[in-house]
Amino acid sequence: MLLAVCSDKGSPGATTVALALASVWSSPAVLVEADPYGGDLAIRLRAKTGAALPEAPTVLTVATAARTSHSPALVSRYAQHVNDQLSVVPGHLVAEQLSGVPDWEPFAAALVASTVPVVADLGRLHAASPLMPVAVRADVVIAVARPDAGSVIRIRERLNRLVPTLAAIRGAPPRVFPVLVSPNRHGKADVGDLQTILAETIAGPLIVGAGFLALDAAAVGRLEAGEDPAGRLARTPLLRTARTLATAVASLLEPNAVGAVSGDVTREGL
Repeated sequence: MLLAVCSDKGSPGATTVALALASVWSSPAVLVEADPYGGDLAIRLRAKTGAALPEAPTVLTVATAARTSHSPALVSRYAQHVNDQLSVVPGHLVAEQLSGVPDWEPFAAALVASTVPVVADLGRLHAASPLMPVAVRADVVIAVARPDAGSVIRIRERLNRLVPTLAAIRGAPPRVFPVLVSPNRHGKADVGDLQTILAETIAGPLIVGAGFLALDAAAVGRLEAGEDPAGRLARTPLLRTARTLATAVASLLEPNAVGAVSGDVTREGL
């Protein structure tokens, strides 16, 4: 299983969505930080022991190894253990380091081949991104935005360009699931507004649902500090809404489930 989490501009919360989903997935998962502009999970995350993550290996280690190795265990081999649910492949720190990997197709193939579910944070995604091979191979592409007008308009325009491009490369429609990082009390209404806006776009017919993750900075801080996501943290709005999202996304992976899930998400509004 490969989920590709992306955004358009700014910091709408794509990394937080990826972290939350990986932390509540139905089985232990690997979070791969593959933002071309660099990542900071190695700085932000702590293992449950409180120790900082090592500076290496990183996503560049996996990308390099994938050129010559086709092992299904490749991603897990270089993932750093955070807790019983989550392992992480941190990103490189600065964008210039990306030039050392001329071809990301082997990396994308390694993520697909992984025996452990993978959630890949691709950062800002567009047709010229070097990480497009990951989005093309993903089972579900999760596009993250904030509920403000500017962010919603940008994600609308990004999906209008990105979804047809993915469909053309794949030779089949992608599964695209927009997610808003929204205050918990407004989440359902925000999702309804987003679905109405997207339904009128070129990409609309290929959108398979939508949902929201609660804006919960305190819980994000606790999760990053290494607190067990299955403990008291599980009762926070962050992880409650993450579990709802994970259930909806997992349903998309079932055969012949796209139409049913799209209807369910619209009706329930997550």
